[in-house]
Formats: sequence, structure tokens, C-alpha cells
Amino acid sequence: MEILYLAYNRLEFTKLSMETMLKNTTLSLVDRVVIYDDGSTDGTLEYLRETIKGKPMELRETSGLGPTGILRHYVETGASEMFAKIDNDVMLPPCWLETCLRIMNEPSIDILGIESMYPSGNGAHVFEPSEYVGGIGMLRTRAFDHCIPRDHGRFGFTAWQDYHPRIVKGWIKPSLPVCLLNLVPLEPWFSFSRKYVANNWQRNWPEPYDESKRSLWKWWA
Repeated sequence: MEILYLAYNRLEFTKLSMETMLKNTTLSLVDRVVIYDDGSTDGTLEYLRETIKGKPMELRETSGLGPTGILRHYVETGASEMFAKIDNDVMLPPCWLETCLRIMNEPSIDILGIESMYPSGNGAHVFEPSEYVGGIGMLRTRAFDHCIPRDHGRFGFTAWQDYHPRIVKGWIKPSLPVCLLNLVPLEPWFSFSRKYVANNWQRNWPEPYDESKRSLWKWWA
């Protein structure tokens, strides 16, 4: 399996996200880490160039593809049969990969979301089917056999799922303790997020973020 890591500016987030991913990922389970830098201008590209030295990581430099376009490019240029898609604001916990791979041992699962859809808690992690999953997770390339999300068109990753009602998708329940830095309401991360939104470096999701008719963060309040 491979890891697909998406980066576009947000240097402060990228540094913490990448360092945490490398620390908490058992790289012996990974064939390759493919990093896309989509035209960063704030030092992120230079940081990534230094980070990959001596590691099983490949850096691809693109410009303006966007998350959906990068996913499309990755799938069309020889994606692994199974891969994890991680954004550069994601803080991954220890053993996240082992947990995901254990659940993906169920051969029917096409897409597994690993954002915090459900409250964290004790007990074994299980697979909870859902109508949609978010952009962070584990995917099988067979989910794109007949149609890939468009890079600049009329649908993105969520709307693409409407075109494939038969693919099996869902969430880990209870959730893994995944932290999204763009949603941390503390300094300095809150100020960073405001700057990134102002520069159009991250999506400015409406609040509360709703996925599959659920309020993603309501249990956190």
C-alpha cells in the first residue's frame, strides 16, 4: 500500500503534520509515500524537498490541480491497489495505519474514512457503513474503475460518490484520535487558519461541517 500526501502552502501545518505522520506511521508497512506539492510559495516545497531525503518518499510538483485533480492524477499515473489519502493539516495518531489495514482486511470495503466522525472511546474499532466519507482515509483504486473525480469540472470527491452508489464506504467507529489543525481553536493554530483562509490556502468549510446528515463536530461541544 502507499500513502498519498497532499500539500499546498500552510508551512506551519505541513511541518507538524508531516513530522507527526513520519513518527506515527510504521513505514515498513508502506511501499511508497507520494507527496504532491501543488504550487506552494511559502517555503513548503523547500521543506518537503529536504524531508524526503533518504526516505521511501517521492515528491511530485504540480500547480493548481487542487485536491480532486491531484487524486485524479495519482490514480491515472499508477496508484497502488490500496492507498491512504492524507492532507497537510492532519495529525495522525500512533497505530493509525495498523488499525486501518486491519479493517481493510474486509475485502468488500472500497473507501474508509478516518476523520473524527464518531466520538473516540474504548473498545475495538469497527467499520460503520455511511453514505459519504470525507477526504482523509484509505481507498482502493478499484473504486475509480469506471469514473474518477474531475479535476476542473462539475463534481468533486463528495459528488463523485453519488455516481457510485454501489461502492462500499464508511467510517471507523469509534473514531481514531485524528486532529485537523485547521479546526484547532487555540493559538497559534487559530491565527494560522485565519491567515490560510484569507490567502485561499485551505477550504473555508461552513460551520457546523455536516457529512451524511450528521454534524461532524457536535459531540465535541
